[in-house]
Amino acid sequence: MPSLNFQTRILRRKTTPEEYRVYRAGLEWDLTDPIVIEKREDLKSESQWRDRVEPYRHQVNNLITFCRRLPVTLLADDVGLGKTISAGLIISELISRSRVSNILVVCPKLLGPQWQEELLTKFNIPSEIAIGKDLIGADPEETGAIITTYNSARLHLDSIPQDRFQMLVLDEAHKLRNLYGVENPPQVATRFRKALAERRFRFVLMLTATPIQNRLWDLYSLVDLLTVARGHQNPFGSEGMFARKFIADNREQARQLKVEARDEFRSIVYGYMSRVRRNDADLSFPDRKVQMHKVDPTTAELQLIAAIAKPIQLLNRLVQISILQALTSSPDALMAQLNNMARKGTVPQELAATVRAIVTAMPPSAKLQGLGRLIEQLKGEDPQRWRLVVFTGRLETQTTILAFLEQHGLKVGIINGSSGARNQETMARFRKNPPDCHVIVSTEAGSEGINLQVANVLVNYDLPWNPMIVEQRIGRVQRLASKHASVAIFNIMLRGTFEEYIVGRLMEKLQMASHAIGDIEALLEASGISSEDENGATGFDEKIRQLVIAALAGMDMEAATRQAVESIDKAKSIMVLEEENINAMLGGMEGVGFVGPRAPTLPGVVRSMTPRDFTLAAFKSLGVRVTPQPHDLYLAEENGGREHIRFEESAGAGTRSTLYAPGTAGFLRLVGRVIATGVHEVQDLDQNPAKESEELARRWVLTFGGTPKEVEVEVVRRCFEGTALVRVRATVAHDSYERLVEVSCSPTEHSAQTDRSGLGPLLRTIENPITLGLNIESLADAAKLDAAISEFSRFYLERRTQEMQAAGGDERKKKKLEDEFTPRLEMTLVALEGSLHRQLKVQVQYRFDTDFKYSSTLTTIPHTGELVDAPELGLCSQSGETVPETCLNQCQITGEKVLQHLLIRSEISSRFALPEHTVLCSLSGKRVLKDEAELSAVSGCLVAGSLLKTSALSGKRAEAGHFGVCEFTKAEALNTELAMSEVSEKRYRVDEQMRSAVSGKTGHKSEFLICHETRQPLLVSEAEQCEVSSHYVKPGILEECAITKKRVLPLELERCAATGKRALRRIFVTSSLSEARILEDVAVRSTTGKFCAPVEAKLCLWSGRKCHPDDLRVCWLTDLPIHFEFAMAGRFPRLEPLVDLLNGTKRTADESQLWEVIATKVSVVMGKGRCGVVAAILSPDRLHLAICAEVRTLLGFRVRHAGMVYSINDHSIIGRAAQGERTLAGWAELK
Repeated sequence: MPSLNFQTRILRRKTTPEEYRVYRAGLEWDLTDPIVIEKREDLKSESQWRDRVEPYRHQVNNLITFCRRLPVTLLADDVGLGKTISAGLIISELISRSRVSNILVVCPKLLGPQWQEELLTKFNIPSEIAIGKDLIGADPEETGAIITTYNSARLHLDSIPQDRFQMLVLDEAHKLRNLYGVENPPQVATRFRKALAERRFRFVLMLTATPIQNRLWDLYSLVDLLTVARGHQNPFGSEGMFARKFIADNREQARQLKVEARDEFRSIVYGYMSRVRRNDADLSFPDRKVQMHKVDPTTAELQLIAAIAKPIQLLNRLVQISILQALTSSPDALMAQLNNMARKGTVPQELAATVRAIVTAMPPSAKLQGLGRLIEQLKGEDPQRWRLVVFTGRLETQTTILAFLEQHGLKVGIINGSSGARNQETMARFRKNPPDCHVIVSTEAGSEGINLQVANVLVNYDLPWNPMIVEQRIGRVQRLASKHASVAIFNIMLRGTFEEYIVGRLMEKLQMASHAIGDIEALLEASGISSEDENGATGFDEKIRQLVIAALAGMDMEAATRQAVESIDKAKSIMVLEEENINAMLGGMEGVGFVGPRAPTLPGVVRSMTPRDFTLAAFKSLGVRVTPQPHDLYLAEENGGREHIRFEESAGAGTRSTLYAPGTAGFLRLVGRVIATGVHEVQDLDQNPAKESEELARRWVLTFGGTPKEVEVEVVRRCFEGTALVRVRATVAHDSYERLVEVSCSPTEHSAQTDRSGLGPLLRTIENPITLGLNIESLADAAKLDAAISEFSRFYLERRTQEMQAAGGDERKKKKLEDEFTPRLEMTLVALEGSLHRQLKVQVQYRFDTDFKYSSTLTTIPHTGELVDAPELGLCSQSGETVPETCLNQCQITGEKVLQHLLIRSEISSRFALPEHTVLCSLSGKRVLKDEAELSAVSGCLVAGSLLKTSALSGKRAEAGHFGVCEFTKAEALNTELAMSEVSEKRYRVDEQMRSAVSGKTGHKSEFLICHETRQPLLVSEAEQCEVSSHYVKPGILEECAITKKRVLPLELERCAATGKRALRRIFVTSSLSEARILEDVAVRSTTGKFCAPVEAKLCLWSGRKCHPDDLRVCWLTDLPIHFEFAMAGRFPRLEPLVDLLNGTKRTADESQLWEVIATKVSVVMGKGRCGVVAAILSPDRLHLAICAEVRTLLGFRVRHAGMVYSINDHSIIGRAAQGERTLAGWAELK
């Protein structure tokens, strides 16, 4: 949504009956129009150029196109369609709409004078040409343009203040090509791209009518410049993307467009560029016929050429050009030039004297004779209507021609720098049919803006060496939409001289080529003769100078001249071909081009006074004396000053006067004076509002029989009724729109409460409209809903969306474009028309037949005598009188409405009732209503209910003195409902009493415990506490744990199955064999954490320890039970010490004193062979030996080893004896 800001002007009451009307009209004329142009009738600038130029339809359309594409556009019309006129229309329109005042025009140096002339003569826009460092200080005083060259701008643009120019015009913008597709972009192009990217100019207009060298990179560069100027991303993408998508041939050449990409290419280009082709413009343009009119030089003329040929070689370049141009103009011009230079010491006196002697004695020149013959020829073709325009660059030559023609009886008109006052008369005589004068002799100075197209024959009596000046001469007669099919151009030349074979040949060739191409500057550039020179001469006039000087020195310059002519021919052919190619590439704009939101449809501006009526009324309002004068003039006199004023451009010819018309400086100054101070037309309707309201109030009291006493103003509300005029301005970065919005104000919405100062009369000056009652927020809401403002905002909000999309992914560019295209509303209250009245709220005091004072609040409108708000009347049921409802009150007992003084107010609740419905409170002595009193449950007296308390036990109500507080629950209860604790001697409520089962004492329940076992109450001091569960019980219930000695509840104990002792359950474990519960201390634990009772444990034969059966294994060798820690791991557990002995890895000799006895026992067991103990290991309990015995048989040749366990106490071998042999893998049992 658009952001808004509301302000108010200080408004002064009108001093004359007409002042407000004039002030309003001034506001209307001061409004800023939007740059919304759909047709020529929408133009505001036409009055500035209507009598100077008649633009063609395509030129007006160019202006409309620019306004639709604000703020940047490229116009690329075909040559000859007047792009300078299009630019002038755009600049003039922006100036008329107060959008720009200072314009910077950048163009080739050759075109600078043409720009200066076109702006001044056709659009009345002053300008100054600033080249080089002069550009830095060039600044139009008020409104105007600075014209400079591309090179000057490149060098000095950074030194110019950022805010000096609001608009940039780039003529021949194709000079900024080659930004891309080349190895080293030109500095001028990169510098201007930087300036455009910095957005230094609010508006940018680029112009080009030249084929753009047919390189796609040139169009890419121009589009890139346009996009950075608008804050967009290049829609062609990066250089690589552009080359891949659009270039069909070599990337460096880039002259062929891919056929499949043509439509997209055109769409992008025409999205930023507008182009009108000659065929589209449908305008006739006369043909040009150029011929040299050769004349044979006289002897004296040849003597003049010979006289300067040698001395001129020693002079500097500028002096050479001046002398040579004077020589080709006329002998009189040469003599005057040399006389002037000799006086200044520029040339020798001898040279001037020699020339003077020749000229003084010579007869009429050959050129004059040739001009006379040409005139005779024209007279013969059309004796009555023939016309001829003769151009010369020298005043001396003009004077000579004038004298010669008048001597031959011809009527001649002259145009030069001092003939401005007679120019219109001369032109009128020349245009008559038949003409009053057939010949006009003109110089460049003074011919600016002169339209000579009524003639179709032009004579260049002498030829300037600047081809643009020649084109400007021809442009006076060869114009668009001319009635002549062709124009004839005669260049008078001295036959056989350098003027013919150098100057004449080159200029004739250039004039014809320029007619075909239409762009002389581009033609020179294409031919290789550069036109850009910051220091003075153009490249072309320097080329002519070099050729002429060399010819005068006696050199043969035929080849050099021919080469220059061929360069021009070649350039012409190239440019014709490139124009055809560019037309094929771009085509027309049909179906492509810029697509934007629908232009806003805005209402026409309706003004209440015409410019003439407003001006005259404004002067009168300002005290200026205005007197009608002859010729539609008026004389304005003020403070001793006098000024003639006019309302039409053509009025009062010959009298200096000031034009007062919309957009003119005088008219704008007058508007500014009129609206400088705000004016209102608000009438204060109240005379003495306080007194009038008091009288209204007294009359009202008398209507119901009251006696009025006092009237006091409580609230003052000022109310405004009428029309508020709000100036609404919607602004974006480059455009704005203003409207005067009338807001109808009703007093119901526009009123404001003030203090008593609001009773005073309306001041002449309104500083704050809120004091009138205006609701500023309501004004703003109404004004911003104006349909036209909304439509303008809609257009730019849609443009904002479009522009932000064109910024691509660059968030910084998006934000800037969002700021630039977001409409901002500024609202200013500029006028008020209507009336002010007051609405008073007063309090009136009155009495009836009593001293009791009554008061009522009334709302009055004093100036109408209206009571807006007053209490309704009602009937008193006791007195039968009709009185204001505010005087009545309701009896709270009976519900009747009676006068307030007839009621009694409760001293407790402030409620009212009739006297018979009240009683006296026995406790407080205060009178209360009957429904507010109760009987006390203790004393039986009537007491105000609010003074009674309620028992928390019984709900009985009584006086506070009969109540106590339970010291345990803080509950209030009657004293009879409380008891004294035998435990703490504190009072407690009897419904929460308890008695100890041990001592029989009573008290509050919070002082007792409940026995965990018997559930009987007892005191803490009387109870025993279980050391496990912390529960309290009566004495004698707890038992002692046999292990920990703790006293606990019986259920916390358990009996051991092994020992029979009772102990805490937590120190018991469960047998994994029998599920019996046993004390952990006496239980046998397995290595896996299982338990068994001692009687369930089994004996490990080897260690002698009792073990959990799960830990025992049967030895595979001895069949004896052993603990698994002594067994070899594996599928067949074997006693590890015995295995070590049998394998021979251990040779322990424990208890060797028993070995013989043991050997005997072994022999018995084995049954055969000799047996001997070879190793023995003592068991951990020292009761058994693991024996390894050697058993020899077969006469001792077979040796086997037997293993067994020997019981020392029993002196016997126990278990099985195992016999086997030792192998490399270890001992192995024999089966």
